[in-house]
Amino acid sequence: MPESATGQRKRATMTQAISAQCAALTEIDWRLLQWLLRYPLQRADDLMVGVARWASRATVYRHLQGLEVSGLVESVVAATPGTGKRLYHLSNFGLHVLARHLEKPAGELAAEWQADEKGFMRLLPRLPVLLVLQDVVNGLITGAAEAMSNQGRRPQLVRWTWQRDVVHRFQYREHAVRMFVDGAMALCIRTLQGDGSPADWWYGLFLLCTELDDVRLMRLRLERLLCWRESPERWPIYQHMPPVLILARSTRQRDHWQRAAEAAALKLRLDPLAGAVVSLPSSDCARMNPWQLSWRTLSSDASCRLQQLLRPLPCTAFPPPLWSEVGEDEAEERVAQPSATVSMTSHIVSSERPARPRRLIRGNLAKRALHLTTQAEQGEQEVIALLGLRLSTCHWNILRLLLAHPLLSLHEVAAALDCQPNSVRSALSELYQLACIESLSTEVGKRWHLRERGLRLLAASSHLHIRNLAVMSVDEAGGEPSDLRQRGEAWLLSHMQHTAGIYTFFTDLAQAARQESERELLWWETGAACERRYQVGEHWHNLRPDALAAYRVGPHQFHFWLEWDRGTMNARDLAIKFASYAHYLASREWARERSMVPRFVCVAPDIAQERRMHRAAQASCVAHSGLGIWTTTEVLLKERGPLAPIWLQEVPRGSSPVQPGATLRQQWNEVMLGK
Repeated sequence: MPESATGQRKRATMTQAISAQCAALTEIDWRLLQWLLRYPLQRADDLMVGVARWASRATVYRHLQGLEVSGLVESVVAATPGTGKRLYHLSNFGLHVLARHLEKPAGELAAEWQADEKGFMRLLPRLPVLLVLQDVVNGLITGAAEAMSNQGRRPQLVRWTWQRDVVHRFQYREHAVRMFVDGAMALCIRTLQGDGSPADWWYGLFLLCTELDDVRLMRLRLERLLCWRESPERWPIYQHMPPVLILARSTRQRDHWQRAAEAAALKLRLDPLAGAVVSLPSSDCARMNPWQLSWRTLSSDASCRLQQLLRPLPCTAFPPPLWSEVGEDEAEERVAQPSATVSMTSHIVSSERPARPRRLIRGNLAKRALHLTTQAEQGEQEVIALLGLRLSTCHWNILRLLLAHPLLSLHEVAAALDCQPNSVRSALSELYQLACIESLSTEVGKRWHLRERGLRLLAASSHLHIRNLAVMSVDEAGGEPSDLRQRGEAWLLSHMQHTAGIYTFFTDLAQAARQESERELLWWETGAACERRYQVGEHWHNLRPDALAAYRVGPHQFHFWLEWDRGTMNARDLAIKFASYAHYLASREWARERSMVPRFVCVAPDIAQERRMHRAAQASCVAHSGLGIWTTTEVLLKERGPLAPIWLQEVPRGSSPVQPGATLRQQWNEVMLGK
């Protein structure tokens, strides 16, 4: 179909604008554009690390502003961690200008570096993780030369490269397997040999980071890395495996990663991965030096330094996505010395009519995210991606909390996050309007849970398939699949009194601890997170407590199990329940988590059931394992609170009982901490 006159004029105008920009841009402009092609959504500080070798901070800011005014670069301010920092990316016009400069088709260039609209939509939900990764990578780069000093000789970091969201498919035992790491990094360190000649050594790192405290998903990622290490493609370089660095967002998540690493190696019957894990500081990660953090080895939980893990590697030791990467110096030469042909062809009009530039990047992310709820024409994938810009840290915390503990009330959400109820109410309302959560009217009041969009957002943010978090619910009327629901939510909803009792206990304990000095409820887990499946001999056993938690008193902390009894278990059921705890302790499976033996706290509906608990515990658990048990009734707990003198302790015969009238706090000090 012949092109209209208007279309010809637009094409000619666009071609002239591209040619004019190619002639006007300087060397630092081309560097910034090429950097944003490889690493979209970069902050100015990130660009400083990438191009600071060739320009000052003021120069980078001035050229960024000029590129944005020229329409070559766009920026957006995200509400995610790093609030107030602008994220820069190429515009559609900037992509075509850079493609003309590099003499490559714009579509091919965008597909190679995933810098098109589809690539942006994939990165936006990952911003909470990617920004943390970027801070760690920046720290590793800026501190590499000093950290790798040997006998006072400071080496030179001559090249480095890294990739985000590295996916690699390989064959393992005749099966196609896919591994995923959040980042893969390569550093080239130049040192002087004895004769004074320079020698370049490559070092590699895999980076893992997640916002979810799910041991099963952590173990799956580590298993895939182990399978790749053992795959046939790595047999020639088997001894050269890049170490794995795991960035945990909390001390508890660090424990989960170490347990997952041990479980992965045990399941595959392989040596554990070489690497280290660290709990990142809660303060601004942009100012930290990763080389000076308190790293602990994955295999032994011993303190270590990153320098001890790094070994020189051949290029083939890296996954194939990094093979094609070039060092920073090589990229610099290509950009700094454009060929004469490129300079000339920028101003010569070919005899063939140039193709009209396609719209590969829609851009205008800030406006699209702002009007997210009013644009019905937006597809679901686009909405989920733009939510990565729209949601604040509080929103993300609520979504992750509801994933860990579905069906919480507003009061319980506020207590768990230590926020004001009005602030939480506002955040819940915004998430409800964005169709990420919804409320349910239950027998114990209004409860909140994740909708399908919220589940898909969390899955996208952690680079997971939705089936890892949700299952398809069935319409009771027609028997047809209806929508996605979180795994395990149906059981919690059918036992809402039991669920609400557990949530109320930890809400009250958290609030009571905040009123005491040097007391804190560190964390608590329910459902699959606190269950333990272990093997003794050829038999598998399960331990299913209602909850597992950690409590801090001064510098000391300890774990405890919680059993919330609704009066539905008879003496036989109680005996089986307590026997499972005794067997778990006797197997010493708890020692794998490198913690003290958890204590046992039980809540009964009435005094009669509490007495049955004591008899069953003495016969099945206390007498054989020596485990002390604290019990109380639901009525006393509700009236007086968890730190009041309402607890009755069952101790092994021959042990010294706690003084009558002692509070639970005093019992924990005297018995559990040995005070």
